[in-house]
Amino acid sequence: MSIGEGHHSVVLAAMADGVGDLTFASEEWVRVAADTMTAAVAKHGAGLADLGTFAFCEVAHNPPAYLAAGGPLAWHAQFDGGKVTVASGELEADACDLKVEADHSIMSNLARLEYQGRDPVVVAAARERLMKLTRVEMHGALPSHPVLGVVLRGLHDALAPRTMPRFVFMTPEWVSSARAILTARATSAKYADSLKDVVYTFSEEFTDTPAYAFPDGSHGGFWVHVNRGQITVGAGPLPTDLEPADHLTKGLYTPVVPVGRTVNAAMTDADKAEQATYSKAAFRRDAASGEFPVQQTSPSGRGPMPGDLGRVFLPLHDELSKRTSGELPADFDESIRDEWATPQHFDRRPDYDPSWLNYEEVDIYGNARR
Repeated sequence: MSIGEGHHSVVLAAMADGVGDLTFASEEWVRVAADTMTAAVAKHGAGLADLGTFAFCEVAHNPPAYLAAGGPLAWHAQFDGGKVTVASGELEADACDLKVEADHSIMSNLARLEYQGRDPVVVAAARERLMKLTRVEMHGALPSHPVLGVVLRGLHDALAPRTMPRFVFMTPEWVSSARAILTARATSAKYADSLKDVVYTFSEEFTDTPAYAFPDGSHGGFWVHVNRGQITVGAGPLPTDLEPADHLTKGLYTPVVPVGRTVNAAMTDADKAEQATYSKAAFRRDAASGEFPVQQTSPSGRGPMPGDLGRVFLPLHDELSKRTSGELPADFDESIRDEWATPQHFDRRPDYDPSWLNYEEVDIYGNARR
């Protein structure tokens, strides 16, 4: 069941706390994995002595565009008894005892599931849901070696808090990352005192949401209410008892997605020029209705966000972009207008392959769409 219908997210319940700081299978992530695995193998060396050789590889397709990875991200581990080598890069299937390939956003979320200290029923349900969302290509199998299993499970749990999730834009689970980031900053020693007199309400709401992400037809978006140092971050439209918003962005979901995924700090001049061209076409006034697809207003009349709160918000766009999955509504809906359907290089690399996702058959909660 979808949390858009008021049900708890089993994926969030099984995930590590926080929002992570490393992109799954990136070079920095692999360096941490190598250090962690090497230490675990040294600890369990005697128990691995009879393992023989074992090679494992994971390939994550459709990584975030801002990394400019030029293809899938991959990493591998090669065991030889009580020794291990961990490195970036893909091994051919015939060089692996186990090789797994899937969509990067789903693999990122699988990598954030924790086993130790979590309810195994919840973890199993979260894993089952996530596995429905991606095409998985698997070659080989994990041997039933008791100590190898301990080492791999330990690596997984050690990396889970460091791995960044990647959720679908403006969904309730995506908002959980916004909540964690803003709450941590607003309550930190650096910013808490400056917000003690601030009262402000921010809201972004997007209509006409894609069915694979909002199966109950709910609007996407999030809202933030700051009340003299207390901060509340919610998903969807602003509750009526908090209206009117001091800042309101409202409009159609689909045209915003490419711009909403940009990591501005990593954009080249060519990226910026392409984004400007896209925005000119995507956000122009509709000739029939006379309306813009997205509008920004201040219903309360209070105007711009206070500077102290603005500093809390400052890194939010880029940090959320890093944690946003890469699909477009047009991947699964042929009726999307051309100016909102053409993939942009600043948003997705040319080798992005939507067939790694199963959103034509299931929604993001794993429920059948047909």
